[in-house]
Amino acid sequence: MGNAAIQTYRYLRIGLVGAVAFLAVSILIERGEVDCWQTSISGYYYTPVRAVFVGALIAVGLALIVIKGRTGWIDLSLNFAGMLAPLVALVPTTNVGDCSSVQQGLSPVNPDGSLASWVVANVDNNVWAALITGFVGILAWIVIVTFAKRSVGAVLEVGSETLRRGLFAMTAFLVVVLLAFRFWDGFADHAHGWSADGFFVFLAVAVLLNAREIRHDAGKRVFFTLYLATLVAMVLAVAPLLFSSWDHNVFVVEAAEILLFGVFWSVQTVELWETTSA
Repeated sequence: MGNAAIQTYRYLRIGLVGAVAFLAVSILIERGEVDCWQTSISGYYYTPVRAVFVGALIAVGLALIVIKGRTGWIDLSLNFAGMLAPLVALVPTTNVGDCSSVQQGLSPVNPDGSLASWVVANVDNNVWAALITGFVGILAWIVIVTFAKRSVGAVLEVGSETLRRGLFAMTAFLVVVLLAFRFWDGFADHAHGWSADGFFVFLAVAVLLNAREIRHDAGKRVFFTLYLATLVAMVLAVAPLLFSSWDHNVFVVEAAEILLFGVFWSVQTVELWETTSA
């Protein structure tokens, strides 16, 4: 059982990198059909890349939630990033771009820049599905633990502070998204941007916490140095957004952040090859 758990953990970690590579290859194939790039990776939602874009982000989100962090705070950072990833996928950007190998049918945005009603209908369906699944998943987890331990109190048993924190945080997150979805008129137009920003922030926090966790371990100095260098690079990578107005800044920053997190994830996979926690 232990060996099976470790192998499953390895496959999950490698699968996450594979999902990102899947998206990258799809974008490159689309680039081969035209002589331009979209101004952001999110803009590829409006090209033939759409199915891969949505599928890859949902796969990444699931992996980040399922994989256990080496500490409670790292796990929480990965969970938040994982919960935001589907929102990035399901609520499209309003920046449609004009670089696609196929012509759009009905315009996905209105003249005022807001999402068209048919896109909002997609958002409504998809976000409701995500929220309902999330709440049902938490309830199912509570029921399973209760029956497995033969005790309702097992869900909040002493010694499970990480589980309690994670359960509370995920529930609170879903409630916040539900309230924003129901009562914020700008949800469809702005949730993508906020979710994407939060996604990258929580990934950077996870890198920071992992570096902090092993900073005093003499046997892992190489990993600590690589994590710290990756974190610094992730922070510096946002510079184009602050000091340049180039149309493709967002694309460059997104690509850089994804690549850098991929580097961190690959290095950490080597570090934790014999364990089952991130």
